[in-house]
Amino acid sequence: MQKNDVVSVMTAYGEYVGKYDSNCDLVVTLKDPRMIVQTEQGMGFAHGICATGKENPTTVDIQMSQVVFITEVNASIEKEYRKVTSGLII
Repeated sequence: MQKNDVVSVMTAYGEYVGKYDSNCDLVVTLKDPRMIVQTEQGMGFAHGICATGKENPTTVDIQMSQVVFITEVNASIEKEYRKVTSGLII
């Protein structure tokens, strides 16, 4: 993975999508993180990483002990993620 690749981080608490920044033995850092949510219309992105947290945070550090896996997202998810975070329609 390269810096700024759009990735999915699956944790014991949910799935997050963001731009990969870095990781070490203890923490993976995402820029512009969004939590995946399910709605009546299908999958979507929350305005942050938890229901009561700061809206549209710029970064999040996820403890590696909570990470199940990290993977690059498919093209349609990346397109929607970039649309949500940039406000631009690609």
